[in-house]
Amino acid sequence: MVCRGGVFLPRFQSMGIEVYQDPGSWLARRRMTSFLEDFKPAVVHAVGGPGSLRIATRLSGLLGKPMIHTVHSWLRAERSARATRSASGVIVVNQDLRQHMVSEMGIKKELIRVIPYGIDVLDTDPNPWVPRKIPVIGTVGRLEKGRRLDDFLLAAGLLRQKLGDVIFTVLGEGPDERRLRSVCKSMDLEGHLTFAAPPADVDAVYRAFDILMLVSDWGGAGVHMLEGLARGVPTIATGGGEILSLLGEEGICTLVRPGDPEALAQAGTRLLADPERARKQAEKGVGYVRSHYPMRAMLDRVEDLHQSICQTTTV
Repeated sequence: MVCRGGVFLPRFQSMGIEVYQDPGSWLARRRMTSFLEDFKPAVVHAVGGPGSLRIATRLSGLLGKPMIHTVHSWLRAERSARATRSASGVIVVNQDLRQHMVSEMGIKKELIRVIPYGIDVLDTDPNPWVPRKIPVIGTVGRLEKGRRLDDFLLAAGLLRQKLGDVIFTVLGEGPDERRLRSVCKSMDLEGHLTFAAPPADVDAVYRAFDILMLVSDWGGAGVHMLEGLARGVPTIATGGGEILSLLGEEGICTLVRPGDPEALAQAGTRLLADPERARKQAEKGVGYVRSHYPMRAMLDRVEDLHQSICQTTTV
């Protein structure tokens, strides 16, 4: 595995995975190249955004092996689209994203395979939802402009006015963090709202929340929603884009209009005021994710694509 670092790097290493960090020193790159030439991978698989795609494109050319790119959100740069067009296969997580890739990015339809998210769900049901005495409302995601995180801060301010003692947490990293901290300070939320890097332990992320509130409807928000639902966390999300494509029935997640902080605050107030409703929503969410997004099904479909591309390139 080659990655850019981050909170998951120690976790990968603890699992016994050969991990190389890129960018690294010249000597580290030499060791990585030597290992990959000896390892002889059959395919190079890029998962994520421009950083992983740049690494995979370079390694694919260096090793002379086909590349697959898994795309979780809209491609916004022609450079990324150009690299993805050169891939031997592209994985997207829903049909809307596939249509975007074909009609707006010019990627051949036959290269794209839709493989929905796979989520690890415990065999046993989570403990019934019981809010803390001082509830914690959190959001998860990369801190970038355009992800509507200001809406979360505004909703936090409204909830503080209505409910008093509430703790808010933003788990994420990114270039917009400094500005968001400044907004938090201007709203007098310091001491009530904390920013933190997400821990590598996914379960620990969602154990920290009484309510999960997702304010972006693209760029991985869907997988955060499914992870929270799978762990029995009552979830509020903006009803658009990827979020809607993942929900097939009502009562799983509380949906609000995008760009409406007041609606977010009202939804949070209602869930905290009605624990029985929140518990039923949490229980329904666990069952829905378990039946519709099993991890094993996703892995089987990815492995099938790997085998298909390897067979095609060796013919």
